[in-house]
Amino acid sequence: MKNPVRHTLLSATRNLLVLLSLCAAVISPANAGVQVQSVTPVREAGKAILMTGFIVNKPAQSADLDDIAQGFPRELARRLEQSQQVSLRITPDFLSTEWPAKTPTPALLAQVAKAYGVRYVIAGEIRNTGMRQTSLLFGLWTKHHRAIELDLDIYDTTEGQLVARHRFSAEVEGDAPIGKQQVFGGQGFAAHPYGKVVLEVADQAAKSVLESLAGR
Repeated sequence: MKNPVRHTLLSATRNLLVLLSLCAAVISPANAGVQVQSVTPVREAGKAILMTGFIVNKPAQSADLDDIAQGFPRELARRLEQSQQVSLRITPDFLSTEWPAKTPTPALLAQVAKAYGVRYVIAGEIRNTGMRQTSLLFGLWTKHHRAIELDLDIYDTTEGQLVARHRFSAEVEGDAPIGKQQVFGGQGFAAHPYGKVVLEVADQAAKSVLESLAGR
């Protein structure tokens, strides 16, 4: 015949062990990571941005690059997302198909806002990715340089106007092409001297965008 007291104690012990196991699972490192992610700072309201494709002024200069018209805005959007201050939507379309780009009308900006659910639109123009030569020692030695020059415009769709315009330029010594086999922004691209400079400009552009939108 079973001892009622002993049977009750065994049941209570089993229940306690189950409870302790559940508690351990809840506070385990894996679940703790999920909890940390759930309290990530919320992005500011009203900071939704649409990133468009960038116009390329002289496409022949960028023949060795993996689609800078889409690659540069994609890298810029990635940096802005990492800030956790804005939310991004990306479209391969261009805000203007002409160069110099036409200023969008308030009606067009309102249409974009309705279609994509954003307040701000970022458009850009790649003005120069070409190379230049400098002759030294009376022409006995030639030095090569390659530039990256671009304009970046930020529009407020609610106000229907330009918020800020930024111009960026940088240069690197050398004339070696990167090659389209290197994905724009990828490891091989970033390892190339020119690719490294282009991505540094993307860093500067992201910082300028956040500064322009701060307090709005």
